[in-house]
Amino acid sequence: VVTADIFSADSLKPHFKDQDVVMSCLGFPASFFSGVTGYTASMAAVVGAMRDARVNRIITMTSWYTEPDSGTQSPYLIRFLLLPMIRSVLSNMYEMESFLEKTEDINWTVVRPPGLKNLAASAQEFLTHEGYFVPDSSGQTVGRGDVARFMLSLLNSNAWVKKGVAITTK
Repeated sequence: VVTADIFSADSLKPHFKDQDVVMSCLGFPASFFSGVTGYTASMAAVVGAMRDARVNRIITMTSWYTEPDSGTQSPYLIRFLLLPMIRSVLSNMYEMESFLEKTEDINWTVVRPPGLKNLAASAQEFLTHEGYFVPDSSGQTVGRGDVARFMLSLLNSNAWVKKGVAITTK
């Protein structure tokens, strides 16, 4: 365990030295009164530190429905209750994803799970989709352990480099 300021490249750089990849599952709370900026601010510091430490691979996590129009086919309660409540978070996640898309020297992967549950990893098969949700899936939640299992599987794969992948389990 180390202490670092996730908003400071200088604070992060010593921890990234001699590493092959950065994995991030940072989360920031929704705000009704001000915009959420934690995702973009922390990713700017992370990428800056990665460049200084000569690390060019990051695997990070956001969520389903980060793109503003992607929730139009979601179930009624999600579309009209949940998404408006967390739009400030989803919007900043989307800005962070857009920031990563513009980096030419960083091999990034954005993993987009649906709602998270506090469950250990299972042996369930993953459903994946290059997009902002997995179409025709009933899984609106996934265990954190399974998200970790998927993210770790990317360490030995180039399948989703410079792509965003929505995931859920069968």
